[in-house]
Amino acid sequence: MTTDSLNPDVIYHSGKIYTADKRDSFCEAIAITQGFITATGSSEALLGLAGSHTEVIDLAGRVVLPGLIDSHMHPFWGGKQLRGCNLNYAALTVEETLAIIQKHLDDDPLKEEDDWLPVRAWQRQGMVPAGADMSRDLLDTLNTRRPVVLFSNDCHTLAGNSRALEMLGIDENTPPPADGKIGRDESGRLNGIIEDAPAMRAFDSIPTGTPEQCVLIARHVQKVLNQQGVTTVMDTRVYDEQLIAFAALRDRGELTLRMCGAREITPDSVAGPQDAARAMDEIVAFNQRWNDPQWTPAPGFGLSHVKFFVDGVLQPPTMTAALLQPYRKNRGSHDAPDWQQSDSCGDLYFTTEVFNALIDECGRRGVHPHMHTVGDGAIEVTLDALAQMRQRYPGKDIRPGLAHNELAAAHQYARFAELDATAVLSYQWAGLPGVLISEEREMLGEDRFPHLEPQGRFLDAGARLAYGSDWPIDRLDEWYNLQVAMTRRAWDADGRPAGPRLDNDRNLTLIEVLRSATIDAAFMIARDREVGSLEPGKLADLIVLRDDIFSHPPETLFRTRVMRTVIGGKVVWQDA
Repeated sequence: MTTDSLNPDVIYHSGKIYTADKRDSFCEAIAITQGFITATGSSEALLGLAGSHTEVIDLAGRVVLPGLIDSHMHPFWGGKQLRGCNLNYAALTVEETLAIIQKHLDDDPLKEEDDWLPVRAWQRQGMVPAGADMSRDLLDTLNTRRPVVLFSNDCHTLAGNSRALEMLGIDENTPPPADGKIGRDESGRLNGIIEDAPAMRAFDSIPTGTPEQCVLIARHVQKVLNQQGVTTVMDTRVYDEQLIAFAALRDRGELTLRMCGAREITPDSVAGPQDAARAMDEIVAFNQRWNDPQWTPAPGFGLSHVKFFVDGVLQPPTMTAALLQPYRKNRGSHDAPDWQQSDSCGDLYFTTEVFNALIDECGRRGVHPHMHTVGDGAIEVTLDALAQMRQRYPGKDIRPGLAHNELAAAHQYARFAELDATAVLSYQWAGLPGVLISEEREMLGEDRFPHLEPQGRFLDAGARLAYGSDWPIDRLDEWYNLQVAMTRRAWDADGRPAGPRLDNDRNLTLIEVLRSATIDAAFMIARDREVGSLEPGKLADLIVLRDDIFSHPPETLFRTRVMRTVIGGKVVWQDA
């Protein structure tokens, strides 16, 4: 090369660069020109490409990776959770919870009586003592006229006081929803608990703030994600409010995150199988309005998916995940448990006929379906629907993602591979406290327990894994979550084991974990041609680490710190 116009803009050299290509290759140097990767190879070869205006950066042996892709999260929800009254996922008593809320109310006396107080990161399943729960009557004891709601850490339960229920338009005459529950006490009176999709819709209906306040949330979200090395996210329940906020950043030249999304079709929005085409038409129109067909070095949007909540939550007290065989339930107490077979298999939120019609429409219209499937029953109906769709549209590039898969069945791993369906996993959920491992072993029984929180079983059957944190279901801590995949146990802040190993599956390797958070996640979101690996022709999305994660034991991965995050060749985060 003889002219500066043909020379790279930047060359990173003398590093340990994991490319995530098909061979899991490493190289020493990478060249970037106009936001694209133009060469990878040895330091000697690439330094020979430098011109007088090329920025040459000596990595001094540091590790470089493709930018992380979090393929299942709720970033705007997460940003909202960083503000306001936050219970920080703590295991609290009812009295402690109410005291924290009351203090927040007392410290904010200028709020009007119609100003909502959303309380976030409520650890409903961890309330002390075990089995304690919140209710409308308890929240009504707060000294306030304001509407107060608690939104659980798993985003599947909302608890409201009487004023909140009134402002949400929920009363004794509200019909039972198709995709969740509106709780009642023994007398039939509303108890203030709303579960699953209706809880999410209720929370979404609470005003976030002015458009500029939404932009501030979006700006903060991209900053905390960039700090952890995330360059692309998949918002798996996307709607206009957050896209408008991120679009404002894009229009100001301030967007530092590639945004993918899947808009939800709810069961009650589809009148029957004959209505599936109309429902998918709305998704296609929404995606076309927001999608950037061609990705450029400057971050933008990618919308080509649709979201379905197929079932609910596995853990008590909710137990709405759909199972192939009934739950075992504790008919005794926490201190004197008596686990007995029940007749409940959880809940499927779509009828088979409607769901099959919707998945068929995905094949016809070229929309990638992304499903919430926690239990093996939900996985089964989804795989059956995908099998019919694959048979009807052979060879069509449809990339299904089944998210969570907390309980699979032995025969299902191979079906994922056969149907080219990606298992999207939140690895940290395998880091369970010992008491919860024991409880779920009892709830499922010994035959099913080996398939709780599976990871390696998918890969060993030839299926693809994609990583998704599901933030704000848990704290945003990408490297900790990846560490749990490699150890299958929880860790405390000092790096000590915080629970026993969940020993029903193998650990993932570092390369397996990295692929799931880079190139295989890029495949699932249908952007693997542009991002996910460090190969010539792709966008220059990469991160530089302070730590050599390839030389350190898995138990230290949570300490990983990102030195630099680069999107489209531009540095968007730099550690001081």
